[in-house]
Amino acid sequence: MSHDTSDRVRVGPVVPWFTQNSVPWIISGFGGLSVVFLVGWLIAFAGLLEIADILLSCITVGGPALGLVWGGYLLTRSDIDKNRYARVCKWCLGGAVGFLGINLLPMLVVPWTLAGNLSWAQFSVNAGGVAGFAVGYVEARAIQREVEATAATVRAEQLEDERALLTYLNDLLRHEVLNSSQIIGGHASLLREQYEDERLRDRLETIEGESDDLVGVIEDVRAMLDANRGAGTGTVDLTALLEAQLAECRARFDDAALEATLPDAVAVRGNQGLQWIFSNLLENAIEHNDGDAPRVRVTVDAAPETVTVTVADNGPGIPEATRESLF
Repeated sequence: MSHDTSDRVRVGPVVPWFTQNSVPWIISGFGGLSVVFLVGWLIAFAGLLEIADILLSCITVGGPALGLVWGGYLLTRSDIDKNRYARVCKWCLGGAVGFLGINLLPMLVVPWTLAGNLSWAQFSVNAGGVAGFAVGYVEARAIQREVEATAATVRAEQLEDERALLTYLNDLLRHEVLNSSQIIGGHASLLREQYEDERLRDRLETIEGESDDLVGVIEDVRAMLDANRGAGTGTVDLTALLEAQLAECRARFDDAALEATLPDAVAVRGNQGLQWIFSNLLENAIEHNDGDAPRVRVTVDAAPETVTVTVADNGPGIPEATRESLF
C-alpha cells in the first residue's frame, strides 16, 4: 500500500497586468509621469534656467503632459467600446515615438545643452503622444458610430422581418383558423336547434361552447400579435376602454363586485392590445379568486407624461415565483 504524501499547491489564475480597462489609466499615468519628470528637470537645472526657459518648458512640456492626463480620463467617459482602447493607446505611443524620432536628427545635428536636449526630447514625446491620442480617439469614435449605424440597420431589418412574420400569422389565424372555428360553431348551433334528442343537443352544445372558447383564444392571440408588431397604434380613450371591459365582466360574473375610480377621459397611445391586456387582468382577478365574493377595484392615476392603472382584488395573489415568468 502506498500513500501519496506529495504537497499539492493550487495556483490561481494569472491576472494580466494589461487589460482593456487599464488603457486609459496607462495614458493618464504616462502624462502624470511626464509632469513628474518636468518637475525633476526644473529642480535639477534650476541654476541654469531663466524665467523664460521655465515658462516655455511649462507650456510646451507641461501642457501636453496634462493633455495626456485629461485624455485618459476622457476615454473612460466616452462611448467608445473598450475593445478599441488598445488601438487608441497604440496611436498615442506611435505618435510619441514617431515625433521623437523626427526630432532626434536635428538634436544630433545641432547639439544643444543637456538641459535643452532633455526638454526638447520630452516635448517631442508629449506633443507626439497628444497628437497620436487625438487621431486614435477620433478614429475610434468614427468606427464606433459606423458600427452602431450598421447594428441599427441590421436591427431594423430584423424588426421588419418579425413584423412580416407576425402579419402572416395574424392573417393565417383570421382566415384559416378563426373562420373555420366560427363555421363549426355556427353549424353546431343550427343542428342543436333542429334536433330534440337531449344527448345529441348536449354534445352539439359542447361543440358550440368549445368553438366559442377557441374563437376567444384566437382573438386573444391576434390581439397579442397586433400589440407586439405595433399595428394600429394611435390615441385610445383609456377611460372608455376600461368602462367597456368592466361592463362586460359585470355581465359575465354576477357574483363579482367591481368598483372603479376613473377620470372623465384619459387619452393614451396604444392599440387593440390594451383591450386584451385589461380584459385578461380583470378575468384573472375574478376567475382565480378563491373567495365567496370576489371584489376587484380599478383605479387610474394620470400624470403629465404617464398613466398608471391599478387592478387590485381580494384574492390570494400571484406567487412570487410565478410573477417573474408572467411579467
